[in-house]
Amino acid sequence: MIIEIQGVDFINKGGELMTNAVVQHMSSLPGENIVAAHLRMGSFKDREKTGLHHLSWAYYEKFPVVGKYINSFTHLIPKPLRHKLNIITNSEVHAVLDASGFTYSDQQGARMVEIMAERTKRWKKEGKKIILLPQAFGPFKQKAVRTAFMEILKNADLIFARDQVSYDYLIDLDPNSNSKIKIAPDFTNLVKGEVPDYFQANSRKVCIVPNYRMIQKTSPELKDKYLSFLTMCSKYLIEKGTEPFILIHETTRDYELGLQLQTELNRPLEVIQESNPLYIKGILGSCFVVIGSRFHSLVSTLSQGVPCLGTGWSHKYQMLFEDYHCPECLVSPIDSEEKVYSIIDSMIEEPSRSDLIKRINQGSSEQKQLSSAMWVEVDKFLLN
Repeated sequence: MIIEIQGVDFINKGGELMTNAVVQHMSSLPGENIVAAHLRMGSFKDREKTGLHHLSWAYYEKFPVVGKYINSFTHLIPKPLRHKLNIITNSEVHAVLDASGFTYSDQQGARMVEIMAERTKRWKKEGKKIILLPQAFGPFKQKAVRTAFMEILKNADLIFARDQVSYDYLIDLDPNSNSKIKIAPDFTNLVKGEVPDYFQANSRKVCIVPNYRMIQKTSPELKDKYLSFLTMCSKYLIEKGTEPFILIHETTRDYELGLQLQTELNRPLEVIQESNPLYIKGILGSCFVVIGSRFHSLVSTLSQGVPCLGTGWSHKYQMLFEDYHCPECLVSPIDSEEKVYSIIDSMIEEPSRSDLIKRINQGSSEQKQLSSAMWVEVDKFLLN
């Protein structure tokens, strides 16, 4: 079976981790199962190191006139040569797995929803199976977003909401589609991280994961307080004898935030910029505590039983911390110093730390079971 994965890239490390999860799972199934990604998703080297084949296909929305001619040209390449080079054509794809994370929502605008609607229409016509893997959805109050996603909902065979709020948004769109709408957690919780040789773990290392979207996507009040919040947490953790360092999980803007944090602290902190998402997860799992705002950094942390203090800009963060039985660990940059310090103390001091870790591990076990059940359902649909 040949599967196309879409909605991910190599810039977003959460997306790359989801790609790893899909490739690892499909490789574990009997028979030859190939996962392919579009040529615009990274370089040949990026795709090869992740175990992906190369989908040679010009999307019509990008190339409305010449697209069909480009696609016809690919078919002229002898099949043995194409397969030797791991090149796949669109006609060879049996199913599409979408792992967009959080794209289909008023918060992200209508353009990508409309593009996906057109693609699902074409895939359905071509007889491909369409599955939207666990991700956050909604709200859908904007007419253009709502109309476009209704088309996706009509064409998709299975849709997994990552949380109850997302599920409710989907059911509100079309209650009659409840048989194809499911709930399952973020499935990167099943991926095992790797600790890179250069990372020297110790019992007091605290990881700070900044997220520029906390400035880009939040209200003016939250935006203005975010850097001072990270500074406040870092200073307190240093006073408590821990060793904070900065991990860049995504973009250059996150790196710039890290530099600003060091300026505010008036001291240098170790900054790790790691491109391998498996190493990133391994580093997070080796920490004493994590302070983070990148969603998949929080999933990677919690799924490994590490206490973390989180901030977020959408409902997906609240749902995540509830799933891991530690909702009190999600805070706002405008919360009082006393509240934040109290939560940090509960993470680093006994007996509260052990109790928190026990709750997180219980949630982690539950979420991993749910992810495994999701894959069973996906496999049953794909292989039948």
